[in-house]
Amino acid sequence: MNKKIKIKNITSLVEIISFISNLKVDKNTQLAFRGEIKDYQNRALTPSLYRKKHHIRNEELIYREMQRFNDNEFSNDRTAFDKLSRMQHYSAPTRLLDISEDILSAIYFAIGEKENLKEDSYIYVLELNKKKIKYYDSDSVSVVSNISKIPLKKQKSLKSKESLLSDISKYGDFKNKFNKQESSKFLIHEIREEKPHFEPIINPKDLTSIQCVRPKLTSHRIKSQKGFFLLFGLNPDDSKKPIPLIKNNMLLNNCNIQHPINKIHILKLKSSNIEEMKKDLEKLGIIKPFIYPEIDKVAEYLKGKI
Repeated sequence: MNKKIKIKNITSLVEIISFISNLKVDKNTQLAFRGEIKDYQNRALTPSLYRKKHHIRNEELIYREMQRFNDNEFSNDRTAFDKLSRMQHYSAPTRLLDISEDILSAIYFAIGEKENLKEDSYIYVLELNKKKIKYYDSDSVSVVSNISKIPLKKQKSLKSKESLLSDISKYGDFKNKFNKQESSKFLIHEIREEKPHFEPIINPKDLTSIQCVRPKLTSHRIKSQKGFFLLFGLNPDDSKKPIPLIKNNMLLNNCNIQHPINKIHILKLKSSNIEEMKKDLEKLGIIKPFIYPEIDKVAEYLKGKI
């Protein structure tokens, strides 16, 4: 059943902290936050891979070309997920969506570098099922991450996202039959590049799921932002489109799509108060060098500030 998302108007940082503090959540719930500079409506909570059509059409090329030109950067990354995480770090389009355990980081992303102060900003507060949060080495995470290596359309072979979806629709309730199909064998081949002993048994439902993943803290940025990710699988209706989470202020629930989100709240940061909130955020020490601690980002901040 779809759930209505409540929107709360916000005029100060105090109201944000108060709202979070007063949320009644149990021990099995993990709060996560994402800040947006404007209202993306039904396209909110969408990975960058799906924001332009030519990105999803060339996902496997982006994945390989990033490594071809920057092999040293990926030398310590063992898995497809590790590599996607690094690509996301450098703003390449991926099927990852950044979220944070830190509300102040989310506020910074919503307003910290905002230039158009005539538009409201938004913070998405996610109530996640803790039991469904995975770590970077999970088999389910490997299954979804390795979709990135598979072409979108059928070419000379059945190695494609379209073939995977076709076989999911036919054999989604029959795991053994699904794993005998050529499309799944191609994916298993990719997974075994990082896990040589991976058993050739993919759960078809994993392929159309959204996984919440705690990554390795291999970068100062992930550490400082207390970041983790939503990892998007295939939309069961269309391999070219993202799995929809929000539509007309409703959290969508589809029996064919597994995801860890129990509830979403939206905080609308009113444009008329954003300048004051930015000042208060800086008073709290939430500034660019702490969010982006890399030397080039610190240099950018100092050039503009001093």
